Amino acid sequence: MEMEIDYVYEEKFLQELLVSLRLFNPILYSKINRTGKLNTMIGEIFEIRDPDFYLAGYYANFGLLALSKFVEHSTHLSKEQIEQIKRHPTLSYEFLLQKGLGNVADYVYYHHELPDGSGYNGIDNYPKESAYINIADTFEGLISPKPYRPPHTFREAVSITLKPYRDGMLVPKNELREIEKLLYTFYNQTLESL
Repeated sequence: MEMEIDYVYEEKFLQELLVSLRLFNPILYSKINRTGKLNTMIGEIFEIRDPDFYLAGYYANFGLLALSKFVEHSTHLSKEQIEQIKRHPTLSYEFLLQKGLGNVADYVYYHHELPDGSGYNGIDNYPKESAYINIADTFEGLISPKPYRPPHTFREAVSITLKPYRDGMLVPKNELREIEKLLYTFYNQTLESL
């Protein structure tokens, strides 16, 4: 028998976790918080009411906490280090399963998959919600400065982020147009906050 999820508690837990991250790991706080916010904005334009989707946007990169020495690396990562970073969806997934958040875990596990099967695990059949999280996560990463590169411009970031979805198979083209408008707004808000 599955236990009912107390979403009020889970949201409070997440907010307290974000406060702690902001104090103790500001780099990951920024990544996790901005990806979660952008994912929430995407969900709002498509009227997604699923609380699991919103939690997944924030928890998608939670596994990076175990890999923070690579995240905070000041130079390009080696192939071996990149392979370690690619474990973060699985680490996040395992954490969420332990919390009893199975649906959240599923969205998170697939958030680095791509429609053509070229994602981290080579899976091409996964929830559309995971694609939205991928879009939020990828775009946030591209517009954020890194120790080894400046942030991408809006045009660069949106082109790279949406390219895997341009065929309209997983995310319809009308949705991509709405997402692109939203990414522009998010980009400008992010520039103002830096």
